[in-house]
Amino acid sequence: MRTSLIETEQIEKYIQQRGDLSNRLLIEARMQVNHELAERVAFQKQTYRAIQEYGRQQLRAEICRVQRKVFSDSAYKKFQTKIRSYFKI
Repeated sequence: MRTSLIETEQIEKYIQQRGDLSNRLLIEARMQVNHELAERVAFQKQTYRAIQEYGRQQLRAEICRVQRKVFSDSAYKKFQTKIRSYFKI
């Protein structure tokens, strides 16, 4: 199990382009001869992309909630007027 954790950390550093170049090159060479490693790297990249996309969707949703609140609540009337004046809305 410890080897698996170490390998996962190495893959993470490779994907995030952290660490020294020699370690990244070593992972690339290992992927050439070990197709299971290449699959694990691809899966981890895909997982990171999915997590990143989920985070973006959550942020967009939060921004929309704030926008609806700010532009519909009368407590923010002065702010609404100021913003609309900038954009001639």
